[in-house]
Amino acid sequence: MMKKSAVVLTIIVFFLTASVIGASPLGASAFGYRAVPLPQKDKEPRKEKEKKEKKSEGDDKEKADSEDDKAGPPALWEDPGNIENLDMVYGPGGREGSPETASRFTFIRRSTTGTSEKIIVSDEKGREWTVKFGSEPRPETAATRFVWAAGYHVDQDYFLKHAHIEGRGGFDVKDVRFERRKDGYKDLGIWSWHSNPFMGTRELQGLKVLMALLNNWDLKDINNKIAQAGKKSGVDRGKRIYYIADLGATFGSTGSFFSKLPFFGEAPAGSKGDPEAYAKQSFIEGTHNGQVVFHYKGKNPSVLEGVTVENAKWMGNLIGRLSDKQINDAFRSAGFSDADVLTLSRAFRDRVNQLKSLR
Repeated sequence: MMKKSAVVLTIIVFFLTASVIGASPLGASAFGYRAVPLPQKDKEPRKEKEKKEKKSEGDDKEKADSEDDKAGPPALWEDPGNIENLDMVYGPGGREGSPETASRFTFIRRSTTGTSEKIIVSDEKGREWTVKFGSEPRPETAATRFVWAAGYHVDQDYFLKHAHIEGRGGFDVKDVRFERRKDGYKDLGIWSWHSNPFMGTRELQGLKVLMALLNNWDLKDINNKIAQAGKKSGVDRGKRIYYIADLGATFGSTGSFFSKLPFFGEAPAGSKGDPEAYAKQSFIEGTHNGQVVFHYKGKNPSVLEGVTVENAKWMGNLIGRLSDKQINDAFRSAGFSDADVLTLSRAFRDRVNQLKSLR
């Protein structure tokens, strides 16, 4: 019995150690980038941290409510038009908006939001970027391409294999995600899957189908943002855009042994950017009373309940208009290897065909 307990404890310690090392650029030269000399995060008791997160979530909701009278109409989806011609390599920001067009990046500060390690940098064009490390850059970049192609708003994300950051003595980063900051939208707060202006609509259910399609296992409300369009956004000024701001927990498997343990409620509920796991996991278990039953073992599973066959097929037919080349481009833009691109593209197309074949 003692030996068994020791083995379990060893596995848990290994899991936690690997998670910390994989998510942080500190001392991570073995993962392909130099150590970044950044200050350590403040440590605080778990309960205090949870209280602050809940308070922040509540404050964001109140903030969004208080802005309702000032802002324009809410918006979740718009017709993407000719999907067949979309550039899935560079996404909504286009090549002109890519950090590839910059020649110099300068460290500003460390970001303390979220669970992944991030820093804020600027380029010589005056643009600011949030640089994310760890296991999410590849899957998140690819996911934004598909969500955008389906007609939903996303952040402007780009995957860079290498970049040099000036400041703090100068350091190199590899395999990171650059996300555009101050892109013409004002943050109004967060929105809830279970209470929003689009309840019961085809468009909201379509977004839920997309999350199942991408195997996004982190469907917490805290990842949903409301942004108000400004002058530089390129859309109707004042419009309140509802979208998902964190798509990093995608293209892997859903379900985790550790997330079921009593003291590991915040442990990952699946894998990220794992082509083989994504390809092997079931997608649709069947239908019941005209609704789709998804094979989903991630966080907040009730989000995917109640999706009608009709709305699931609508999304399948819509995203299914993407060509094989466009699907390949989305994964290739995220830095996946040729072999992984092939695995992911085949699995993605198979899932889309399952949606289209629903009866």
